[in-house]
Amino acid sequence: MSKVKTAFKVLGATLGVCIVVAGALYLQDTRFWDRYYLIATNKGVLPQSGWEDSEYTVKGGDHSLLKLVKPEERTISSQAIADVTDYAAARNSTSLLIWHRGKLQAREHFKDYTPDSLIVGKSMAKMVVGIVIGRAIKDGYIESLDEPASNYITEWQGSEKAKITIRNMLHMAAGFEPFYTLDMSPFSNFTRSYIAGKNEDVIINGYELINEPGTVYDYSQVVSDLLGLILERATKQPYGEYLSKSLIVPLEAQGGQVMMNRPEGLAHTGCCLLLPSESWLRIGIMLAHQGVVNNSSLFPDNWMQEYLAPSPANPAMGLHIWLGEPYLPKRSWTEVGTPKKFGVTHSEPYLASDLFLFDGSGHQVVYIIPSLELVIVRTGGFTWSVGKEWDNAYIPNTIIRGILDDQSTED
Repeated sequence: MSKVKTAFKVLGATLGVCIVVAGALYLQDTRFWDRYYLIATNKGVLPQSGWEDSEYTVKGGDHSLLKLVKPEERTISSQAIADVTDYAAARNSTSLLIWHRGKLQAREHFKDYTPDSLIVGKSMAKMVVGIVIGRAIKDGYIESLDEPASNYITEWQGSEKAKITIRNMLHMAAGFEPFYTLDMSPFSNFTRSYIAGKNEDVIINGYELINEPGTVYDYSQVVSDLLGLILERATKQPYGEYLSKSLIVPLEAQGGQVMMNRPEGLAHTGCCLLLPSESWLRIGIMLAHQGVVNNSSLFPDNWMQEYLAPSPANPAMGLHIWLGEPYLPKRSWTEVGTPKKFGVTHSEPYLASDLFLFDGSGHQVVYIIPSLELVIVRTGGFTWSVGKEWDNAYIPNTIIRGILDDQSTED
């Protein structure tokens, strides 16, 4: 009997220690564990409620919705617009906007979404933080693309990471160990960097440098979040505030929200920017105009050439922007060239060689074609949830084929 009592005492003591340790871990970062629980009980996805109380308001500019042209005034055939609208509607979309030659040709919202609904752009946020880096160079907060990132992430000074440049980071070639391990354990860098309320140490120090900066491509949310940290330290402003002043207000766009790791903490610039559909469109229109807004360039000289030059580590990646070439039947965010794993279908090459695009999780896309003065926005979720395949070439190529000649009119 004494052995049984002893065993129960040991078990009780062990359970007590486990409870104390678990409680200490929880109290160390309550937001992390609350978010982790939401992910574990929501099929591996963090619902929007996981960021409750950690949103930063991005103020908008003087705004009115772009005027939608009448069908008879369109410069794109009504059939082409109908075809891509049907395509989007059948594939879990929330919005579809088409702008051509200075006019809004189509504006569709699906489900319960409206022009004022905030849309989580997922990785389209990465493209935005890259643009804001360009604005910070123009404004004199950052010296150049080839400035060491350690001038702002001072924790890297004196280490191997001191040789990483801002250009390397914008090319997704910082040299870190791979980000997308998909290790969802609560103690992995992958999980902690995303949902921890105090993730600064993980993103600054958690990833080892294993490659020479600039030589190996690795699609990394951590790198995009670090660009946000650089902006905050360079401008001495919260990211959401500088984003508003430098981009959203000049575009006379509606504002939105950016999620933070915690209130008054660090913005998640790699994943979690919410804007209405037309604000995403206005960013694309600005880029189609080479960064010129109201006869003034938002960027430093030669920025667009640098922006759209293929990275040495991945010819499909510019400065935190996806390029339309080279053509591959399937393309992946995480792999260079033909993917061995997951890839997005491209049934044919893009019909415009200068097409570039924002691309976020759920096939959320901003297609930008300066030579045709064409910008298309599609937002929504993954199409496999409705049993449909997504073809990233279908919408832009259908619209390009539907562009009317200057002399053409529709019946």
